[in-house]
Amino acid sequence: MQHKTQLALSFLLSQVLLLACAEDLECVPGFQQKVFYIEEPFEFTEDQPVLNLEFDDCKGNNKLNFEVSNPDFKVERDGSLVALKNLSEAGRALFVHARSEHAEDMAEILIVGANERHGALKEIFKIEGNLGIPRQKRAILASPILIPENQRPPFPRSVGKVISSEGAEGAKFRLSGKGVDQEPRGIFKINEITGDVSVTRTLDREAIANYELEVEVTDISGKTIDGPVRLDVSVIDQNDNRPMFKEGPYVGHVMEGSPTGTTVMRMTAFDADDSSTDNALLRYNILKQTPTKPSPNMFYIDPEKGDIVTVVSPVLLDRETMETPKYELIIEAKDMGGLDVGLTGTATATILIDDKNDHPPEFTKKEIWNSNTYLVIHSDLSVSSLAHRKERLHLSRKQ
Repeated sequence: MQHKTQLALSFLLSQVLLLACAEDLECVPGFQQKVFYIEEPFEFTEDQPVLNLEFDDCKGNNKLNFEVSNPDFKVERDGSLVALKNLSEAGRALFVHARSEHAEDMAEILIVGANERHGALKEIFKIEGNLGIPRQKRAILASPILIPENQRPPFPRSVGKVISSEGAEGAKFRLSGKGVDQEPRGIFKINEITGDVSVTRTLDREAIANYELEVEVTDISGKTIDGPVRLDVSVIDQNDNRPMFKEGPYVGHVMEGSPTGTTVMRMTAFDADDSSTDNALLRYNILKQTPTKPSPNMFYIDPEKGDIVTVVSPVLLDRETMETPKYELIIEAKDMGGLDVGLTGTATATILIDDKNDHPPEFTKKEIWNSNTYLVIHSDLSVSSLAHRKERLHLSRKQ
């Protein structure tokens, strides 16, 4: 009897241990690590893996796709984050959105300075391997949501999902914050039963780039039983804004005879798109110069800085031999780093060639009075004053 009791107790204990292990090994859909840190300065080499992002939807990751907030990066099918070109700067943060048939989630990659990582950061976060932190278990899992701006109908459109381990009967999700029950109202909604979050209309990143919402779980009477937990919504930039020159009129001056390479002025355009992406990466170009003499290429503009400099020799930069001392340049600013697909904006730059005291006085003619020669030169002496002097000289000689 005692032996049977021991067997029964052993069996029950083994079942408890199995249940405990199963609970620890329970798969939580989404990224298995939420935040990653990369130390700056950090040079990204084309196609070289930066770190690995592990995503698991707990059902095989069928039709898994990744989207990165910075278009200079991509995530391979195995979760490797790689740069699409050599980069020395990538901003301060990257967001990676993953979606499969059964789950979606977002991970954040922060680029920090050496002082930020060492010391206090090590004490606060458990940094292992790729400088990440372990995922924390919560009753409400509200993963950040990425939504591209300018999405087209139909709406509402599902953009994310909130998960809760709260199993109370009649429990419901409730969403609040700017964009829900605060102005602008009604942009986001949540299915109170399933936790699915949807957007009801097109978003504009230039109007509002981020929304900080709160989600909580309530009982059947509306009383909060869990939360609130913050839910971040970030609007992904699209190239929908042209570069604009806002500080005109643009007028520059350069002294005649100035050395080749003399800076005349700077042209600066503004692009309302995300400055951390190529959507706002501007390149400058001179489209037209008027007049075209003595050279059709009198000036050059730095494509990145917008500085206009002289490129002709000082001999050609001669105000006295020019048709006009005023030149007009049509300047173009193009985003997307100057690629053909970029949007453009233009402005007129007026450049004035300033006079320099580089010509001595010249004798132009002579006059003869009573066999005496008088040379007349350019001066500020008036004609009447000159006639008066001539008459006085004539009277003095008669006397």
